[in-house]
Amino acid sequence: MLSLTALLLMCNSVQADTSNEDDPALISIDVENGDYSFESIIFSGIIEDDKQPEEVFWRVSKDGAEFDGGDLLSALIETTSTNSRAQWSWSFELSFSATGECACYVSVHSIDDYGLEIIETRVVFMVEQNSTGLIGFLLDGDQSGELIDSSIQISGWLGTYPNGRVNLEISGSLAQGLIQSSHIPETLVCDEASITDEVYDLPSGNFELSWDISTKLDGWMEILLIGCPASNSAPDGASHEFSIRVNNQPPVIKISGIDYAVEDDIWHTLDATLTEDPYWGRTEMYYVWTLRRPSHSGNLPIDVQMGEDLNTYSISGAQSGNYTLSLTVYDKGGLSSEQMINLDIKNIVPTASLIIDGETTSDGQEVRISNPSDINLDATGSSDTANDASSLRCIWLLDNSPLYEGCDRQFSWTDAEEYRAILTLEVIDDDGEFATISVILIHPDEVKPFPIPLVAFAFSALFLTYALVNRFRGNSEQSIPKWKS
Repeated sequence: MLSLTALLLMCNSVQADTSNEDDPALISIDVENGDYSFESIIFSGIIEDDKQPEEVFWRVSKDGAEFDGGDLLSALIETTSTNSRAQWSWSFELSFSATGECACYVSVHSIDDYGLEIIETRVVFMVEQNSTGLIGFLLDGDQSGELIDSSIQISGWLGTYPNGRVNLEISGSLAQGLIQSSHIPETLVCDEASITDEVYDLPSGNFELSWDISTKLDGWMEILLIGCPASNSAPDGASHEFSIRVNNQPPVIKISGIDYAVEDDIWHTLDATLTEDPYWGRTEMYYVWTLRRPSHSGNLPIDVQMGEDLNTYSISGAQSGNYTLSLTVYDKGGLSSEQMINLDIKNIVPTASLIIDGETTSDGQEVRISNPSDINLDATGSSDTANDASSLRCIWLLDNSPLYEGCDRQFSWTDAEEYRAILTLEVIDDDGEFATISVILIHPDEVKPFPIPLVAFAFSALFLTYALVNRFRGNSEQSIPKWKS
C-alpha cells in the first residue's frame, strides 16, 4: 500500500507540476493512415491550444526525404471550442501531381511561444492504376532514451498498398548512447533472410505488441524495427531505429547509521547516499522513508517522508523505544527495492536525590528531625538524560501512603503518637521508569529505651569480675602445710 501511495504521489506531483505550465497543443487529422488516392487527398483537422501557436505548417516526406509543404498559420480559422481551450481549423490539399507515386508521410507541426513543437503524422499512398509494393510504417510514440524493464511495448501502423500482410522484424543490440528516433522511417531493401528470429506476421493496419527484454543486461540497447511486405515480390521496406535504456535491475539500497542509542535530546541521521542503480548510478531516485515504533504503536506508521533524492533521514533520540525504519527506493523506470532496519533507543532510569533540611541522605538512612512542624523535602537534585530531566515527577510516600507530588515540598509531622516513619521518594521519567530512595524519619521527642542487653552484659561482666577477685583472694590466704621433723 505504501508503494502504491508513493507512486500515486509521484504521479500527482508530475500532474501538479504540469498544470502550472501551458499544456501542449493537440493536433487532430481527419485522414486515416493507409488512405490512398490516384489524384489528391484533402487534409483537414483541428489545433487546440491555450492561445494561437506561433507557427503552424505542414510537410511531406517520401523515401526518407522531405520535399513539399506549406504554411498554415495564416489560414487558421478559430472555431467554437468544446472545452476551455481555443480551437482552430485548418486544411490543405495533397495532389498526385506534386508527389508522384509514393508512400507519403504528411505531418502537421505546431510551435508555441515556448518553442515546444508538436507533430502529428499520417502515411498515405499516392498511387497510379498499376502501383504495387508500397509500404508505410509509423510508430505511435518516441521511446528514445527511456528506462524500460522486462518488456518494451511497441505500437503503430504498418501496411502496404495494395492491402496485404506484412512482416515486422525486431532486433536489439548494444548501443553506445542515445539514438534518437525519427517520426518517419528509413527505406531499405527487404531480404528473404531475416536478421533475427523475432519476426511477427501481421495484417496491414494498426499493431501493438510486447517484446521481451527481461534477459537483457542493463545498459543502452539499440532497437531496430524492420517492416516488409509478406510477399517476396515487393522488395521495398521501411525501418525505425532508436535506443533505449534497459533497466532490469532494481536499485541497491545501502544505509549507514546507528542501530542503538541512549535516549537523549539529539537527532540521529540515517544515510542512504550510497544507494544506486547497478548500472545507471545514483541520480533520479525517489525515496520513501517509513518510521514505525512497534514497542509503543505497533505497525502504525508514525512518520512518512518521501521525495526525489531524499537520501537521508533523521530521527529524534528524545523518545525511547524499539523502532523500525523502512526505505523504499524507486528508480526513474519504476523499479523499486526495500530495506528495513531496526533501531533501539534505550531509556536511562533516573537517579533519585533526597535532601532533608539541607542534609543529603542515602537509602536506608535514619534521619532525626529537628523541627517536625517544618521539614524541607528537596528532590530537585534528581537527574536524568537531557530530554527527560525537565519532565521528571516526584512522588512522596509516608509509610507507603501517598503524601505529596512535586520535587520541592514542606512537610509537617502531624501524628504525635508516631515517632518513626518511613519516607519514600519515587522519581519517575516520561517513559514510566523510576528510581526510589527511602529513609527513616525520627521525631525529636522520641525517648530512647534503656538498652537492656547492655545492662545484662554489664551485670555479667561485674559478676565475672567479682568471682575472679574472690578466687584469687581465697588462694592467697591459704598457707602451705609443713611437717615437723
